[in-house]
Amino acid sequence: MAFKYTSDTFQISAVASEVAVNTLATTTVNLNLDSLSREILVIQYVDLDISTPDLVPGARTQINASLNDANIGVVGLSNGQAIAVANTTIVADAGAGAAVSFANAEPKNAMQDPDVPLFVSATDDLFLSVQGTANVALTGIVQARIFARRARADADTYAAILTSQFNS
Repeated sequence: MAFKYTSDTFQISAVASEVAVNTLATTTVNLNLDSLSREILVIQYVDLDISTPDLVPGARTQINASLNDANIGVVGLSNGQAIAVANTTIVADAGAGAAVSFANAEPKNAMQDPDVPLFVSATDDLFLSVQGTANVALTGIVQARIFARRARADADTYAAILTSQFNS
């Protein structure tokens, strides 16, 4: 890729909260990129912090979240528009009161190398989404912290980034 950094690393923070139990909530994260100057955002690291699902006897409850470059709701890493995803699941036994919890957030960064970006965006918005499953209370919240740098791309690189973002 041919681009030149125009800023140091900075942080973008965002939050998305369900307004009704187990329903999708999405927040738009505006990047204010200058398309005339072929400005891009080089994302180096993403941290998604999600709330804990409800403990419901005999149920499998979840909170799922994703940061995407399109308004597509909560998706997994197999979707080309997903930048980062997170999930917490609680599986509870109906009778004995036993429960187990699983949590995962991927990827936080790309190969632990500052020269290898996690994601490069040329569009003006990112979308942070959260959705719960089988919860009884309003618990679905995701907080995101994005570490990124602004850069200016050459014409060919900028066109390639835009094309890949709109065709994935």
